[in-house]
Amino acid sequence: MAMAFMAATGRPTSQHDAILEITLHNPVSDVNTWSQDIQVGMTDIVRRLQADNETTMVIFKSDVPRFFMNHLDPQILTIDNAVENFSALMYNISMLPQITIGAVEGRARNAGNELLMALDMRFAVQHDVLLGHFEVGLGTFPGGGGSQQLPRLIGRGLAMEYILTAKDITPKEAEKIGWINKAFGSAKEMYDHIDEITSRLTLFPRAGILAGKQAINLRANPSRADYEHDVNLFNPLLANPDFPQILSRVLELTNNVTLGKVELNFGREVVRIYE
Repeated sequence: MAMAFMAATGRPTSQHDAILEITLHNPVSDVNTWSQDIQVGMTDIVRRLQADNETTMVIFKSDVPRFFMNHLDPQILTIDNAVENFSALMYNISMLPQITIGAVEGRARNAGNELLMALDMRFAVQHDVLLGHFEVGLGTFPGGGGSQQLPRLIGRGLAMEYILTAKDITPKEAEKIGWINKAFGSAKEMYDHIDEITSRLTLFPRAGILAGKQAINLRANPSRADYEHDVNLFNPLLANPDFPQILSRVLELTNNVTLGKVELNFGREVVRIYE
């Protein structure tokens, strides 16, 4: 079953037998922000995957240099129910009847890291990769599942540290604390490891794999109500009278969300908002 993901990636997805590869690509953003086009395209493909009995694995990767998937495009916040829709999508991804794998080359922050944590397994190269959530630095918090998923991966104390300080983390450190499965010295090593996993899983009965995922999710995955709880906390923060000024400062520092020092090092540079 071949699927197209043209609206969000600018190119078709790649289907190899039972393995679907999705390339994350925002054609109008050199920092690969999560746009409304990506939201619509991803929602469509997830809807089809929910009813797909042929695809057993989905691999998410990026072809945008230095970025896996970034934060929300600020314009998306002007759309009604944008946060609710993003949150619902992240939950649906976490519950897909396929095994989902993130292959990270570049930065994954905010919405991008929420996508990454909604996947079943996460692998990253060590060079030029950072993970993080800087939302608290803007007066909000990770409201699309990040505040639910991260404590389950790394524990309450470390989640408090990284979410509340808005700091980035390197792949090697992320591997040590369980944020990602494994960090690799090269992309080849990472994809060889992913190939080994997918080769084994294609041999095993699908029913057992899906039952195993369902059982693990029962203990380790946030519920839909957990996701909705965070949306209800997040939305009022957008009405904070200081938020427009903070967002304006972000647009100034990032040169309207384009490639530069701030977008590359947001976990470090976020404090400049308050200079």
